[in-house]
Amino acid sequence: MELRKEIRYRLGAPALFSWQGGRSGCFQGEGITRDISVKGAFIETAITPPPNCSIQVDLLLPSVPGMKGAVRITGRARVIRVEHQSPKKQAHGFAVATGDLNQWGLTALQVESDVATLEQSGAN
Repeated sequence: MELRKEIRYRLGAPALFSWQGGRSGCFQGEGITRDISVKGAFIETAITPPPNCSIQVDLLLPSVPGMKGAVRITGRARVIRVEHQSPKKQAHGFAVATGDLNQWGLTALQVESDVATLEQSGAN
């Protein structure tokens, strides 16, 4: 039985994320989206945040025909599911969702140097 209310789109886009770990401080990681929807995404990564925690997410969507740059989506969400590697699955990952679209922001990166700068900041 399908419980999702939003259409999901298969898309492998770079993702950066961070969350607060209580006394342990701030944690961060990176991965690739498996799919996205208007209200969330599934991110495949080696590092997974704990379930039900608040997380900051930055996604870099690739350019589409007719655009000279990419689109950056950034915002806060909640980890709703964590999947760990198993014999059937090749990678760890987690799903994030938000109930408030005002938590998400879009930025068009029209210049290729803006995209390169964002990708470099994620690599460090």
